Amino acid sequence: MLRHSVKKTYRTREKFIFDPTQRWLSDIRWSTEAECMSVLQGKSLLTEMDKYSLNAAVVKNGIDTIRDDSHHISNEFTKLFKYVEAEKWPTVQSLVIQLTCHIRSLIQECNLCLPDPPSYILEQQETVMGECAKLAQQVERSSSSVKEDRTPPKIPVTNQLTFLGQAFSRLVDLALGHLLQKVVETLDEANNPVTLSSALGTVVSLGLEGEHMCYIFAREGGVRALLDICRTESLSFIHPQTLRALATICCVAEGIFEIEKEGGVECLMDILCDYSNGEKVRGEVAGVFAQVTSPCLENFQQLSGLVENIDEILRALIGLCANTLSHEVFLLSSAAIANITFMDSMACDILLKYDAPRVLIQSCGTSVAQSLFAKDQVATVLANMVAVDNCRQCIINSGGLDLCLQLLQERPLSYKSPSEIAACERVQQKSAIALARLCREEEIAQIIVEMEGIPRLVELCRIKGERNNSDAVLVACLAALRKVSALYKTENIIDIDFKQLIQPRLMDSFLICTNTDENFV
Repeated sequence: MLRHSVKKTYRTREKFIFDPTQRWLSDIRWSTEAECMSVLQGKSLLTEMDKYSLNAAVVKNGIDTIRDDSHHISNEFTKLFKYVEAEKWPTVQSLVIQLTCHIRSLIQECNLCLPDPPSYILEQQETVMGECAKLAQQVERSSSSVKEDRTPPKIPVTNQLTFLGQAFSRLVDLALGHLLQKVVETLDEANNPVTLSSALGTVVSLGLEGEHMCYIFAREGGVRALLDICRTESLSFIHPQTLRALATICCVAEGIFEIEKEGGVECLMDILCDYSNGEKVRGEVAGVFAQVTSPCLENFQQLSGLVENIDEILRALIGLCANTLSHEVFLLSSAAIANITFMDSMACDILLKYDAPRVLIQSCGTSVAQSLFAKDQVATVLANMVAVDNCRQCIINSGGLDLCLQLLQERPLSYKSPSEIAACERVQQKSAIALARLCREEEIAQIIVEMEGIPRLVELCRIKGERNNSDAVLVACLAALRKVSALYKTENIIDIDFKQLIQPRLMDSFLICTNTDENFV
């Protein structure tokens, strides 16, 4: 029995030793070569990923370093201007030396971040150092004048400091622009998901740091690169993140100009109106439309191609609002709809055609529109639509009157964050505007009275804390109160409220409410 067992074991071991595949697998576990790489068509498989990942990290670190150092130097400029104005020349002289050293240090950092800086950046570096030398000479002359009991020339020093500041700002702008060109190159050339995701993350991160970075990125061709990705079907896996980056960058007018120049509206509309695309990517397109149509943007102008395709865009946006279970998708879609209603009067008729009032009002009773920010968008759409005669009855029949009275009950004191408090003010204001516009017949005014709308309007006028001391809410509530009172006489308004809130001119009532104490009533 023992001999049989030994023989069996030997045969098994013999099979293992002489099986070529098993032998190879066994040997390769202990065989490693540090310089070994897989090669396909003469190229390293990891070279592209490593190259762009390194670029993304270097670019982000370089941008952060330059921005932090330039911010510190800008503070030194501010301090210098104050000391020059006060003619404290000994202090000015030491600060100029310190400023020059810090600028030289920043230039060295730039050269580390940009191993092969282009000639125009090198020329600007020389210009900046030349201006530093001139400033030092001007300050030296002023200090000599003080020693000789002569009045030092303050204006030449101020002018030279201004010239240096302008040259320095130009240098920082060029350096940041060159670094962002590297990000654009990555977006143009890379196809790897990890690399593209990293680059897009860098774009979003920089865009959130301020409008200046968004402006530089748009100037360096970033918007064009993002739109090219959106147009490439093979990169559809990265479209949602690309659209999020596009929305982040287009918070400045330059980004919107680039979208218009590159035919971006058509590209975005194709994605939004292609119902085979997932809700996530279409929701991100809604976010881009919400951003580029925002009336809050400086130098706001209407995008070419938007009005021509407004029917299809609004139909797609309403479809998202009606079908989504995502709060974020609803918020982005309703925000885009609200902004578009400010752009063109026919938007309201199109929304009526697609039953938008019912969709938005019913959504306010579900979880997708429970946030103040979503309610703000719905209230905006209703306030703009009720100004159109054709839309009023549909909004009333869909429960718009009830919703406006309900939204009027929102209280800023119930919220803590500044953004929520500001949203609460907007909800109050737009609800009051919608009520005033809805109230054209005695029947509507009577419903508002019976639903206890008058006491709330009076409360918002009288008590500053209820409206967070907002003048815009006060004016809207005074207008609604007067409209209801003019159409339907009610005993709900006491004599003093009638004499102070309704009877006088609007401006007089406004002054009474803004100048009296809250315990007046």
